[in-house]
Amino acid sequence: MRRLKMLLVPSLVLLSFLLFAGCKAQKVQAETQRTDTAPLVKSNVLSELENELTQIVDKVSPSVVTIFATQEVQMQNPFGEDFPFPFPFQMPPQERRSLGSGVIIEYKNDKFYILTNNHVVQNAKAIKVRFDEHTEKRGRIVGTDPKTDIAVVEVDAKDIKDPQQRVARLGDSDKLKVGQIVIAIGNPYGLERTVTMGVISALKRSIGVTQYESFIQTDAPINPGNSGGPLVNIWGEVIGINTAIVAEGQGLGFAIPINLAKWVADQLIVKGKVTRGWLGVIIQEVTPDMAETVGVKEGVIIAQVMPSSPAEKAGLKVGDIIIAVNNEKVSSVRDLQLRVMKTPPGNELTLTIVRDGKKENIKVKVEAMPEETKVSQVGPQAQDVGLILRDLTPDEERRLGVKGVYVSGVVPGSLAYQSGIRPGDIIMGINNRAVTSRSELIQAIDGARKAGRDKVLLLIRRGDTNLYIVLNLR
Repeated sequence: MRRLKMLLVPSLVLLSFLLFAGCKAQKVQAETQRTDTAPLVKSNVLSELENELTQIVDKVSPSVVTIFATQEVQMQNPFGEDFPFPFPFQMPPQERRSLGSGVIIEYKNDKFYILTNNHVVQNAKAIKVRFDEHTEKRGRIVGTDPKTDIAVVEVDAKDIKDPQQRVARLGDSDKLKVGQIVIAIGNPYGLERTVTMGVISALKRSIGVTQYESFIQTDAPINPGNSGGPLVNIWGEVIGINTAIVAEGQGLGFAIPINLAKWVADQLIVKGKVTRGWLGVIIQEVTPDMAETVGVKEGVIIAQVMPSSPAEKAGLKVGDIIIAVNNEKVSSVRDLQLRVMKTPPGNELTLTIVRDGKKENIKVKVEAMPEETKVSQVGPQAQDVGLILRDLTPDEERRLGVKGVYVSGVVPGSLAYQSGIRPGDIIMGINNRAVTSRSELIQAIDGARKAGRDKVLLLIRRGDTNLYIVLNLR
C-alpha cells in the first residue's frame, strides 16, 4: 500500500506538470497567433499616406490614355549617307509605330480633347487611342506646337461610360515649390498606367529641347512611353505633362508646366494653331563676365534686332540690357520669352532697359510672331537654317584655343534652334571635316543639300566642352 502511494504521488505531480505545460503552450501559441496578425507599428500615418495615394491614382487614372501613332518614314540610301554615289532607286516608305501617353483635359460635344506631346504624334498618318484593354478608338490631331512640344488629339467619346468622370482636374503650376510630392502616370514601354512617385527637384529648367522651356524637374521615374502623360500633385491635380529624360542620368525627368501646356492647348482647340507675341530680338543671358563690363548683374542683353520688327520700330538697339517688363524683373532669357509670347498682339509692353549705364523705359507694341522668318530679315547666315555666323578673330582663336565659326545668333523656331544650336557656340567641324570660316561652313551646308542630304553632323565647342549636334536641313 505504501509502495502504491509512493508511486501514485509522483505520478500525480507529473500529470499536474504536464497539464500546466500544455496550458502554457496553448497560451504562448495563442499569443503568437495574435502577434502575427497585429500591426507591427502602432501608427496610422503610413496607412493614411497609402490610402491617400491609392485614392489619387484611382481618381486620375481614368483620364490617362495610351496613344499609338503610325508614321511613314522615307528610306534613304541603304548604304548610308557617307556612300560616295547616289542610290539610283527610290526606296519605298516604311511604317513606324510610336507609343506615348496622353491625358483627357476636356469633354465637349461628345468629344474628348487629349493633351499630349508633339513628338508623340508628329507626322502621324494614323492615331489610335486606347482607354483600357477593351476600348480603343481612332484619334484626330487638332493641332500641334513644336515650339513647346504640345499637341491636342480629338477622340469620339460616344459609348464611353461616364465621360465627365474621365476629365482630369488641372492645377496651377505657378504655385509649385521644390520638394513637393508628385506622381507620374503613363505607359512606359507599353506598360499601361504605370505609377511612379517622387518630388519636384527643381523649377524653370532649360535643357535645350524646345524653344520655350521652363520645365519642372522631377525624380519620379519616367521612361520612353511616359511622354504626354500627367505629372500629378497630392490633390490629384495635373501640374505638368511629362516630356523628357536625361538618359545618361538617374532621376532626371522633365515636365511641361500645365499652365503653359493649357495656354497652348486652348489655342489649338479653338484655332488649330498658336499665336504668340513677338518683339523681333535675339537675346542672351548676362553672364558674370558680362556683368563686370556692363555694370548690370541680372537681365538679358540684345544681340540682334530684326529689321522692321516691333523692337526696331520702338528704338531698341544691340547692346541694350532688358531688366524689367511692366515693372516686373527679368531674370533670364526664357523669362522674357514666355512673357512676350503670352502677350496678345497689339498690346503694349513697357521695357526697362539699361543703355550706356543709364536706365530708361521704352514702350513696344507687340506683334504676332511670323510663322516663318525670312533669311533676309536676320543678316548673313547659313542659308535658311537660322544661323547667324561670324568668323573668330585671331585673338579669340588664341584665347579659346580653337578654330571655327562663331554662332552670334540663332533665329527662334528655326531649324538650327530646333536642332539645339545656341548663341555662343563655336562650330569647329561639319561631317568630321574642320571648318575655319563662315564661307567654308556655308559652302559645306550647300554641298550637303545638293547631294540630297537632310542633315549634317556638326562638332561644336560649348563653353569648355566639345559636343556633336545633328543639324536638320529641311
